[in-house]
Amino acid sequence: MESDVDNSAAGLEKTDILRTIRGYLRNRFPALAEVEATTPLLHSGAIDSLGFLELMTFLSEEFGITLEDEDFDAGNLATAGKLAEFVERKL
Repeated sequence: MESDVDNSAAGLEKTDILRTIRGYLRNRFPALAEVEATTPLLHSGAIDSLGFLELMTFLSEEFGITLEDEDFDAGNLATAGKLAEFVERKL
């Protein structure tokens, strides 16, 4: 039985996810123009609380993931690499 759910994002590699996240961060937050997988996001001061909400909304829409309250955890938001790992788990 085939599913009607679009799982196109589920086939993404972690490197593709990270590339997409880094591109968003670079475009949306000028202070992160040189963002790498290990660049601190929470403690950099480049993103405020509203910015993190926008970022999580972007991840939800871009990758088709459903966010739960517990997903807004510092461990998931620490770096672009941690965000990519989070998205990969949610797919």
